[in-house]
Amino acid sequence: MALPPKKPAAGRPTTGKMAPKPAAPQTRRGGAGAAAPAAAPKNNLPILIGGAVAAVVLIVILVVVLGGGSEPKPEKAPKQEAKPEAARKAPPPDVSGLEATGKSKCEEGQRLIQPRLNPDPQAPKDRVFNDLENGLKLLNEGLDAYKKAAALAGKKYPLDEYQRTRDRAIKVFCTELESVGKKSCDQGAQLIQSCAGLMTGKAITDEEKSKLAGDLKKGKTLISEGMAMLSRASAVSGHTYETTQYQEAL
Repeated sequence: MALPPKKPAAGRPTTGKMAPKPAAPQTRRGGAGAAAPAAAPKNNLPILIGGAVAAVVLIVILVVVLGGGSEPKPEKAPKQEAKPEAARKAPPPDVSGLEATGKSKCEEGQRLIQPRLNPDPQAPKDRVFNDLENGLKLLNEGLDAYKKAAALAGKKYPLDEYQRTRDRAIKVFCTELESVGKKSCDQGAQLIQSCAGLMTGKAITDEEKSKLAGDLKKGKTLISEGMAMLSRASAVSGHTYETTQYQEAL
């Protein structure tokens, strides 16, 4: 049986001939320099990835644009109308003129009335009555001015003292004036009625005619004077009186 050939021992040169080394390629310069190494092949993977991404983005944009055109557009919200500026609160009315009028007239009325509430017995009655009447007119005008100012501005004024003075003056002035006036009217009416017996159409003497005419004139005068007193009292107090019978007698 034939034995296999022995492998040569490591590290020992073989006895056979060495293969000749390939000759270096000659260059144009006569082969003096060594040959340049071959260029590495190009990597096209980044270009392919970029192209693919761009294509995907383009497709997405086309889908969004084309698909968005079919969707209904939301209605535009109506423009809100400009709200008018809030109305400014109206300033309170100017009632200073009414207040000044009320104060001046009330004070002047008080000045005339107060001394006549307890008058000197020796003072002429006509003067006392005139002062009371004029003072009451002034007080009424002043209180009316304050009343208008209060209605316009919604204010309240301290008028209790003026009102008390007015009430006392009316009591002094009107009580006596009403009494005297009514008495005068009654006397005049009675006098006129007494003349009715002489106005029956029968013949009367000249003396009776003279007396009849005098009594009628005096009766009418008494009624007129009495009604004038009642009118004066009513003008400052607001009181009303029944005067129908006196007017019929006239």
